[in-house]
Amino acid sequence: MICDAVVEDPRGATQRHVWDDAAGTWRTYQHPHATRPWPTSYGFLPGTWNPADQDALDVMILATSPLPTGTRLRVRPVGLLRRPDGDDKILAVAVDDPAYADVRWLGEVPAADLAAIEAWFRDWSEAGAWEDAGAAERLIRASLAPGWPRLCMV
Repeated sequence: MICDAVVEDPRGATQRHVWDDAAGTWRTYQHPHATRPWPTSYGFLPGTWNPADQDALDVMILATSPLPTGTRLRVRPVGLLRRPDGDDKILAVAVDDPAYADVRWLGEVPAADLAAIEAWFRDWSEAGAWEDAGAAERLIRASLAPGWPRLCMV
């Protein structure tokens, strides 16, 4: 499965960036829980809906370089972080990134990347539990918003 993703927060950021539809621009504020920089770029999968937080599915994107806010790119889901609060996070790789382009499964993700993600979440909550690419794909398929164009391809 390959999906479109939009970056909100670059890897290394401690501030949140959210799109304000009414103003037509990005809004920035201090992340209420960040005690360390994001270990991945963070964003969302357009055309999906997550009832746990009433917006699109969240995606953590592994890429060699931080991806700027507003970047739209193709990603491959490789895992799912099941969060205790139900606000699950898709783990994906940038399909055109030289270091991650061949990663297809959670077991191929460097252990240091997974540990950094878990540590980031443990700073303010339970990290949750990892599930494989199949679980991520099932969640994406189940969350496709009716009437939205399909932005994920098998």
